[in-house]
Amino acid sequence: MSKIFINYRRKDSAPYAGRLYDRLAVHFGHDHVFMDIDQIELGEVFDQVIQEKLAAVQVAVVLIGEHWLDIADANGQRRLDHPDDWVRLEIAALLERNIRVIPVLVGGATMPKSTQLPECLVPLTRRQAIEITDHRFHTDADKLIKALEKIMGVPTPSLPPVRPDPPKIPYAAIFAAVAIILAAFALFHYSPWITQDTDTQISQPVAPEPEEWVAKQSTVEPPSETRLPFEPKMVSILPGKFLMGSADYDDEKPQHEVTIAYAFEISKYEVTFDEYDVFAKAANRALPDDRGWGRGKRPVINVTFDDAQAYVQWLSNKTGKQYRLPTEAEWEYAARAGTQTAYWWGNDIGKNNAVCDGCGSQWDNKQTAPVGSFKPNVFGLYDTAGNVWEWTQDCWHENYQNAPNNGSAWMDANGSVCGRRVVRGGSWYSDPQYLRSAFRGWNFADGASYYLGFRIARAF
Repeated sequence: MSKIFINYRRKDSAPYAGRLYDRLAVHFGHDHVFMDIDQIELGEVFDQVIQEKLAAVQVAVVLIGEHWLDIADANGQRRLDHPDDWVRLEIAALLERNIRVIPVLVGGATMPKSTQLPECLVPLTRRQAIEITDHRFHTDADKLIKALEKIMGVPTPSLPPVRPDPPKIPYAAIFAAVAIILAAFALFHYSPWITQDTDTQISQPVAPEPEEWVAKQSTVEPPSETRLPFEPKMVSILPGKFLMGSADYDDEKPQHEVTIAYAFEISKYEVTFDEYDVFAKAANRALPDDRGWGRGKRPVINVTFDDAQAYVQWLSNKTGKQYRLPTEAEWEYAARAGTQTAYWWGNDIGKNNAVCDGCGSQWDNKQTAPVGSFKPNVFGLYDTAGNVWEWTQDCWHENYQNAPNNGSAWMDANGSVCGRRVVRGGSWYSDPQYLRSAFRGWNFADGASYYLGFRIARAF
């Protein structure tokens, strides 16, 4: 039974609501947090379910954004003045129960005055509020979580322990032996390069340039094709198997083996403003806001799922190639790059491996980084952890029960919510745990945010 009710208006605070829901659901459990009618089972009477939730929850949070007071209907009448407005009805019902109702101010909003509200909502102005800001999101959310814990008086689950790193290997001794062997091999062939029958060159163990940090044996050469200047660079991925999900969180269970029996391509970087703006201008669409951080090689942000779909359709038409969004399984397969650790580089977030809130980079919790600012995984992909969340093709499911095991997109079946789409990878202001290869998030398909972008895929 849900203990926490999140009240919000989509056009006012949907990105904040989604992010706060994820944070509360990870901490308290998905079953204890109710936010949206998308959580109602098909065929249920939604107003009846909401009334039941309103009558049963222990505490409610009311998100108030910059436009909460003023959003109007098609006739220009303020929504809050409608007696049948659901945001108003929910708040009034919660206040009438005299339970804790916490106003949460987001996006720079201030607490409304009693004279600005209908009479049934005036008591809300006497409730102590909390502000959640972009630059202090995690600190502010932690403060809210502690208050909720105290109100509910129930123990909450702690995060699972991070799996220990593997035993240390005596690299010095191994390197010395390998160096001797390589030296002898090099003298024998009179060349600093080892050439295989396929003409693939494998460099000697010297410090490589960033573009050479790729385990070439893990990818296949793409067909010889012309790439247009505005076309994202792609990496070809071999077929294979991997263990998807984790045993740590309910929405990452059950762990299951996925077999991807086909080669596919996925973009080396997240789609950039440079690449997306070509499409937007050609299609006479508004350019997405860059928040003053700069465009160019930074990942495009403030794009909805539908924007990403329109982009891949346009790119397909322009190039004659069948581009699309990656499936959730393809994304995790490519992001893991053959690993089963929390992150592709190990179980510890480390320092300067990515950009997040606690990754040790110069952009942490401030803004996006230009794509390719960190080393790639062994498949040659950059920024699969951090920078921006990435849209995938799949509809949101609460867990992997009955999930496909062939790499295909999981669409509108088995209790999915296609109004929400799966997003992966974490962002520049996510906690490190959200950057784990197994971590799953979601966003409303029509929602855009400054922490959300995408990369693209293509089947051969």
